[in-house]
Amino acid sequence: MRVFLLFILLFSGISLYAQKPCEYDFEVKNDSINFRETKKQLIYEREIGKKTNYAFVSLINDNGYIMLNFQKIQKSDTFIETECFDKDSRIFLQLSNGKIYTLIHMDKEVCSARYPDVDNKLNIRVLNTFFYFTKDDFEDLKKYPVNIMQIRYGANDKTTYVMEKQIVSKNLNVTSHPESIFMNNYYCVE
Repeated sequence: MRVFLLFILLFSGISLYAQKPCEYDFEVKNDSINFRETKKQLIYEREIGKKTNYAFVSLINDNGYIMLNFQKIQKSDTFIETECFDKDSRIFLQLSNGKIYTLIHMDKEVCSARYPDVDNKLNIRVLNTFFYFTKDDFEDLKKYPVNIMQIRYGANDKTTYVMEKQIVSKNLNVTSHPESIFMNNYYCVE
């Protein structure tokens, strides 16, 4: 009887820590292409008056190269300045254990695109780009939460996001867990 109870406790504990199934926005596998992109995760939301800012990330495996897709969406009833990434742009991820990961931007310049919303009289800017990981050791990303994500746009301009445990977006009707995005999704792109 004791062995049976131990068996039940052991396997019920294991199932509590099982990884959840991967959710992909896009996936293609055939003879020459192996591309997977995880579902975009909200990491930042701010609304003040008629100005709204969102930031999303997703992980991508493009034939063995692991990348981070970063997307920033801004909405405002006033003019929104263009933001650009260039070859010197970086993302710095600081983990709870103090380790810092540096991601480098692809070589070409990418700037935010403007999409007017004529019906609601809003300006919308979308910045969508990719960053490559520079290290081959991703074990800490899988184990420790991300405390801070700092984005350096060029020589002088930077934005810092404090990664929260949970964001509940009333505007988008989603709940996300920014600090554990890598812990929860990295295995999906390995």
